[in-house]
Amino acid sequence: MIFEKLVPVKARRSYYYDAWGGCLVGVYSGGIFTFVLLIAKKELHAGPFLLAMMTAAPFIGNCFALLWANAMEGKPKMPFAVGSWYFARAIFIAMLFATSSLAFSLIVITGQFFSTIASPAYAAIMKDVYPDEHRGRIMGYVRVITAFTTIISTLIVGVLLKSISYRWIFPVAAVLGVLSSAAFSRIKTACPSRQELENKRSITKFIRSSLAIPFHNQGFGWFAISVLVFGFGTIMLLPVYPIFQNESLNMEYWQLAVLTNVQSVAWMFAYLYWGRYVDRRSPLRATVVNVYLTIFVAIGYCISTNWWMLLPAHIIAGITNAGIELAYFNSILAFSEEKRTSHYQALFSFLIGIRGTLAPIAGAKLAEIFTGKHWDLRYTFLIAACIMFIGATMQLIGLRREQHRKVKA
Repeated sequence: MIFEKLVPVKARRSYYYDAWGGCLVGVYSGGIFTFVLLIAKKELHAGPFLLAMMTAAPFIGNCFALLWANAMEGKPKMPFAVGSWYFARAIFIAMLFATSSLAFSLIVITGQFFSTIASPAYAAIMKDVYPDEHRGRIMGYVRVITAFTTIISTLIVGVLLKSISYRWIFPVAAVLGVLSSAAFSRIKTACPSRQELENKRSITKFIRSSLAIPFHNQGFGWFAISVLVFGFGTIMLLPVYPIFQNESLNMEYWQLAVLTNVQSVAWMFAYLYWGRYVDRRSPLRATVVNVYLTIFVAIGYCISTNWWMLLPAHIIAGITNAGIELAYFNSILAFSEEKRTSHYQALFSFLIGIRGTLAPIAGAKLAEIFTGKHWDLRYTFLIAACIMFIGATMQLIGLRREQHRKVKA
């Protein structure tokens, strides 16, 4: 497997199966999620509410992250990760029968919802199988492979959709997604210790102790709040993108595929850079740089009058998507205490779940108001950019506070 010689020997077996899983999941995600919102809008005439619900589905699932984390406490983490992925990916085989916007949306919503069960388990697995000093780079290598297969899949499916229905393409991609889960399941993880089994708490105590984390770890609390504000601005735009692409720019599938592939190429190479940056510098510093850059994505949409004018915005989106994913994940691991990684990840997922549930609905409502009053939809991107700027500035303040705290310590 590519990059294998760059991975420490003790982590190579885990990397091998992680990389194969990433390779296959790239085909699955690139073949499906690149196109679901535009298909729902363009072919099935889904309204803003259904677009918002499809966007919000994974975040609604994240609202239950504390329940998922409590259920797996004191138990092997792998079954929770791959079990949810098996179901979440296999359900897209049902696209064979999805001929209405409602049926199409329900499949997407269900798959996205159940995929979130894996989040706390995945964080604990990554903490377990990769050494701290190399984790950012190793995860970056896996995501380069994922990005590459995503590009190929998106390009092929973007062409195929001209003559073949999504009802035949999506089930094939779903099977490859299931095989991805099977590859990841081959990673060996440590069994829970006797102490972990004995320390398992009731759901009430678990939730109470998890919600208390920001109060005794104020650095993490500030980080989480700033992510909530910034992310509200980014996520509220998710249901607006397909409306703008379809109604304002009248985009075709191949044009969306071009933009997505340009974004994915930037995404792929950016992982190599950000993985090293996170390991050598700081995940918090990487977060600040990326959140400020992301604001230019919204500005790019605001000033674009043709689809090709979106190319710079999608290049920036590719760079920052890679950086933010690695920075957020490794920031949580940096803040978390020993044996409480899944707690921190679950709480973080819960908070962004609340944000992600409300933000798409707010964005869809804003788009509905703008189109109803015949206002230019591009100004919704300017509103979102202002919210993102506030969150980014909070991240900068948080970074400086954390640096000052470490100096005093």
